[in-house]
Amino acid sequence: MKRYFFLGLNLAIVIFSLWVHDKSRVWMARRCGDPEAAARQRSAENPFARVDWIGSVLLPLFLLWRGLPVLGWTKPLEINLDNLRRPRRDGLLIAAAGPVANLLLVLAGIGLILGLKTAGWLTSPLLLQVLISFCLINACLAVFNLLPIPPLTGGAAAELFLSGEALSAFEDIKPYGFILLLAGAFFNFFDFLTLPVSRLVMTILGF
Repeated sequence: MKRYFFLGLNLAIVIFSLWVHDKSRVWMARRCGDPEAAARQRSAENPFARVDWIGSVLLPLFLLWRGLPVLGWTKPLEINLDNLRRPRRDGLLIAAAGPVANLLLVLAGIGLILGLKTAGWLTSPLLLQVLISFCLINACLAVFNLLPIPPLTGGAAAELFLSGEALSAFEDIKPYGFILLLAGAFFNFFDFLTLPVSRLVMTILGF
C-alpha cells in the first residue's frame, strides 16, 4: 500500500511539473506575439487540458514503477510563426521556457530543503522524500525535454533551424518521435542524461 501511495504522489508531481512546463511555454508565446496560443490555453485551465496520455501519464507511471528517473512531455504547442516578431529567436524562447520553468522548480525545491535543514525543521522523512522527488523529477524533465526529438520542446527548437531535405526528413520522423522516446526510455538509453543530473541534485542536497 505504501508503494502505491508514493507512486500516486510522484505521478501527481509529474503532472503538476509538466503543467507548469506547458503553461510557461504558453506564457512565453503570448509575450512573443502569438495570442492564439494563450487563447487556446485559456479555453481549458485545468491541469489535464494539454496532457499527452502517453508522455504525461503512461510513460512516467511505467518509469516510476520501475524506480527509474522520470521522463515525460505534454502535447506539442502549435505556434503561429507569422505572429512572432523574430521567429527563430522567439521560437527558441518559447521552447526554452518549459525546461527553464522546471529548472526554477528544482532551485525552489533545493532552496526549501536546505532552508528547512538549516532551521532544523526538516524532521519528517515523508516530507523530505517528497521534496527530493520533486527536485529529481523536475531536473530530469528539464534536461530530457531539451533533446531535439519531437514531440519534445527541443524538437520544436531544432525544427526552426532546418530547411530543405533536412526539414523534410525531420517532418517524416515527427509522427514516430514518441516511439523513439518510448524505446529509449524502455532500454534506459537516456540514463546518460538523467543519472548525472540526479547525482548532481543529490550532491547539492548533501545526500
